[in-house]
This record gives sequence, structure tokens and C-alpha cells, in this order.
Amino acid sequence: MKNIKTSLCLFIILFTFSCSDNSSSSSSGSTITPQYAYITDGTDLKIIDVSTPTTPTLVNSIAINTSYFVSVSPNVAYVAQYDAIEPYISLVDISNPVFPSIATTIPKDNTLAFSLLSDMYTVNGIGYLTDIYRGLHVVDLVNLNFSSQVNLGGDAMSLTKIQNELFVIDQANGLHSYEVTNPGTPTATGIFNTTDIDIASYGDSPFGQYHSWVETDGTYVYVANTIDKKIKQFDASSLTLVNEVNIEGYPTAFAIHNGYAYITMKASANAPLQSSSDSVRMYDLATLSLQDMKILSRASGVALSGNYAYVTDADGLHIYDISSSTFNLQSSLQIGFGNFVALGQ
Repeated sequence: MKNIKTSLCLFIILFTFSCSDNSSSSSSGSTITPQYAYITDGTDLKIIDVSTPTTPTLVNSIAINTSYFVSVSPNVAYVAQYDAIEPYISLVDISNPVFPSIATTIPKDNTLAFSLLSDMYTVNGIGYLTDIYRGLHVVDLVNLNFSSQVNLGGDAMSLTKIQNELFVIDQANGLHSYEVTNPGTPTATGIFNTTDIDIASYGDSPFGQYHSWVETDGTYVYVANTIDKKIKQFDASSLTLVNEVNIEGYPTAFAIHNGYAYITMKASANAPLQSSSDSVRMYDLATLSLQDMKILSRASGVALSGNYAYVTDADGLHIYDISSSTFNLQSSLQIGFGNFVALGQ
């Protein structure tokens, strides 16, 4: 692919031998203690040292115009960009997070069917990417081979994985699943739910999109549904609706960790999403009942690891101790608007 520079051999070697399973932006809870939080803000990727949750520190930032989404694997941050003339994804070398550099960029391209990324899940060198206008992409991350991607389904919003089954929200089939025993060649299972899911996306000027999110606790599948402001619980084998709760807001990020769902939400300046709670909330998955909440300002992202929740809003990064199943603020780093957050070493 012409945009992948041959001088990236060292970067590819580093990535190849450090690749591991990774949930979309560690949103379902990381098994490692994070050293850094990576935050998009529409202009830059900010890198925050969070090794001591009570004293987070900005260590560096790198210019990435219209950055709105980030997912992290060892040594790599995948940063999605919104504007049509910007790259689809910038791959940032974070092998030394203090000195990040853009290793390569993947263009928005009609031939390659890349348009606007909405969610990402990486496992064993395979990247699953949902695209708001182009469906599900399956790409070879080990060799940085985005040119031979598999493109499946309709316009896609979000995805998650339970063992060898990938669950996807798209406009063609609602919430549905693929068998991924062979990770590079997903096979549709024929199991779907088209009646209980908001499959649309909604623009959020000046950049970013609202859409429904899907996550799992390893047993059930949960959807943070946009237009009706609900978290919905589904049986993973049949995708029938089991339970639901009104969350009073439009989701901007969704995460599940240790029996609780965490969700950020805010209103949009654009119709039809002008009225919403502006907060981060915690729901007990056993009962789908509200456990705790904190009012924020344009709440936009949440990532989880161990006893901590890392939340972004218009003011920056807020770190909460969640060990008591409540939000206990440990620190806030006033670094300006944060659009999305992911965790890494």
C-alpha cells in the first residue's frame, strides 16, 4: 500500500512481537495496570502518565487533526480522524510514549472502502473495525496490511467479542453475530435482532458521531442504545431482549467491568439529540439499576482498569476509584476537552 512506508520495518517488528488481545479501547476493563491514558481532543492525541492515579501528568501530545477515537494495542495507538480530507486512521508509534510519532496513515479511500471508523477490537494480530458508512472491516495488523481487508455487512456502529463469536451492530442486520474461530474470515451465524436496536448514527458537530455501543460481560450482550436512551441486555445465544433500563441520556462511550456497566452521555447541538443527561453513570448488571453517577461537562469517554475509571469531558481527565462500587474522585487533570480515552502501558 503506497501510504505504508518501507522505513517502518523496526516498528512492524516491535508490533508483531508484542501483539496481544485487546478490547476496544480497553473498554471492557484491562487486565494490566495502565501506565498511560491516551486521549483524543479533535486536534491532538494527548498522552497522560496515570501510573499514580492521584497525580496524573501530561507527558506529551502529538498533532492529529480532527482526532475523535482511539484504541490502543502494545506499541500502537490507532487514532481515527473525522474530516473527509484527513486520514482514516493514524497509527502512532507509542513504543516510547514520551516521544510518540506517526508511523503511518491509512487514507479514506473508496477502493479500500474506508470512510468513518466507529469502533475497533484487536485480537491476535487481527483488527475488526466498524465503519459508520462501510460496514465491518477485517484487517491484518501484524503486517499493517489494510489493502486486503474483508468488508462485511451494512453500515456498522460497534462490536464486541465472546470467545469465538463477534457481535456487531449494523444497519443491515441490527445486532448480529459472526463466528470467528478463524479470526481472519468471519462467518455470519444467522442470529440477529433488528427490532430492539437503534442502528442509526447522528452527527456531532464539529466532529464525531453518536451511535449505539455494544459490550459484554462474557455471558450477556449489552447495548447502550442511542435514540431511546437505554441500556439493553440480550441473551448471547439468541439475541433476545432480557432486560433494559432508561439511562436518561445519549451514550458517548460504554464500558463493562467487574459486574457493572459504565457509560458517559451528553446532549448534542444537533437534532434530534439536544436533550440529555450530561454525566458518567454506573449500573449494576445483576439488576440493571443505577448504582452511582457524577455530573460532568460534555462527558465523552470512559476506560477501566482494576479499581479505577478514567473519564474524559470538556475539562479533561477525571480518575475515579470504583472499588466501593461508587465514583470516588482521585484526581482531575485540567487539560481541556477530551473526546475519547484508551489505556495502555
